[in-house]
Amino acid sequence: MIIYEYGNHSGPHILLIHGMWMCHEMLLPFVSGFEKDYHIIAPDLTGHGEDLGKFVSAKDEAQQIESWLVNHGIRDIDLMFSSSLGGVVAMYLIAGKKHIGVKCSVMEGASISRVRGADKIFYFIMKGMRDHPKKLEKMYNAVPKMDDSLTKVLFEGMKRTDNESLRNMVYTCNSFEFEGCPLDNKTQKALFFEFGSRDSHIVCRKDIRKFYPGATITVRKGYGHCSYMFEHVKEYPGILKNYMMRVTSHT
Repeated sequence: MIIYEYGNHSGPHILLIHGMWMCHEMLLPFVSGFEKDYHIIAPDLTGHGEDLGKFVSAKDEAQQIESWLVNHGIRDIDLMFSSSLGGVVAMYLIAGKKHIGVKCSVMEGASISRVRGADKIFYFIMKGMRDHPKKLEKMYNAVPKMDDSLTKVLFEGMKRTDNESLRNMVYTCNSFEFEGCPLDNKTQKALFFEFGSRDSHIVCRKDIRKFYPGATITVRKGYGHCSYMFEHVKEYPGILKNYMMRVTSHT
C-alpha cells in the first residue's frame, strides 16, 4: 500500500478508498474544492495503482490504513469516501474503531454482499476482464473516458494481478462479516450507502437493514455498479457535503 496526501495538512481529514483495479487519483475529482480546508488522505491499495504488492484481504488493508493513521497522529476522520471494494475496507476500518473515529462514511457500490457461490462466478467474470481489459469498458460504458494516464494505470494493474490476488479480491467483495462487526446507533447514523438499481451488490440491502438499521441507503434508479458517481463527478462534492451536514445536524 502506498498512501498519498493532498490539501491542507493541518486541516480536518478526508480519507478516500478506491475500488478494485482503480487507483487513488480516480477519486480525487469527487472531493474537488475540499483541498483548501481539508487534509486529503488517499491510498493506492495493495496491488493497485503504483503499488506492486499482492492483495490479501479488505481486513488487512483496513489494518494497514489504521496503522498509518495512528502513526501519523490522526484519530478522527471527518469524511471517508469509498467505492466498491473500497467500501469493504471502509466497513472493516469502521468496525475496528479501536483507534480511529469516522464522523461520516459515504460508500458508493459497497461490495459487502455475501451470496453463496457468488465469489466463484465473479472470479471467472473478473478473470475474463483481466485477460481482456477492453471488456471493462463495456462494463462501465456509461463512464466518461478517463485521462489516458489513468486508463494506463488501470489496465497495467489489471494485467499484473495474479490469480491468487484476484481470488482474494473477489472473495473479500462477497464475504463481509456483518455478525462480527456490530456498530452502535451513533456510528450507524454516520453510514451512507449509495447503490445503482442495476448494481448486483444491491442485494446486500437486506443485511444492511438487519445489522445497521440506523444507516441511510440511497438507490439511484437505472444506474449500474458505481456508474452514478462517474456520471455525476461535478455534483458529487456537493452530495458528500450534504451527507456531512446531515451528520452534523444529528449531533
